Amino acid sequence: MSSEEEEREELEKEIGEAIMQIAEDKEMQQIKSLSRYNPAKVAKILYLSSIGVSQTQLVKKYGHDRSTVINILVDYADFKNRFRELGGKLSARSYVDLESLEEDIIQSVRERIQTGEYEPSPKDIKEISIAKANSARQALTARGEVSTITENRNMVTQEDYDETIAAAKKRLAEMKKVDGEVIDG
Repeated sequence: MSSEEEEREELEKEIGEAIMQIAEDKEMQQIKSLSRYNPAKVAKILYLSSIGVSQTQLVKKYGHDRSTVINILVDYADFKNRFRELGGKLSARSYVDLESLEEDIIQSVRERIQTGEYEPSPKDIKEISIAKANSARQALTARGEVSTITENRNMVTQEDYDETIAAAKKRLAEMKKVDGEVIDG
């Protein structure tokens, strides 16, 4: 058995154990849950999420309902880091495999160009390059790397504003005093 298969089995085992635990909790609380009624669907969503498939892809590409995806990811938030760790290994392996394939294709094309049997075009490696870029993004997402930049705004309260205005007025008043004299402006 290859290490990729072992990693996939370990991830699936971890997901299965988590589903059993959550399903038991939901059953004890008498809460309806997909974990109880369709654990295979939950396992598929968790597996895909752990290897870096985005929520949007789960909805659009795999046809899952967005609220279902969100509910599952919230239910399993405590397990998410472990799933990402295991899924990240699988995604990283996939990326390296695609990178190797791309190198082989480039070498093959290079040899055919040198012998004159092939005239290259930019489309020749487009599909593998796209797959490689997607795989790299998926590997980063699976490992929890930041994939988007978000704006962070600091909140200012009225009290903060009033204190700043008071401090500025005090400094201005001090600046108007020169050697004990008040300068009128």
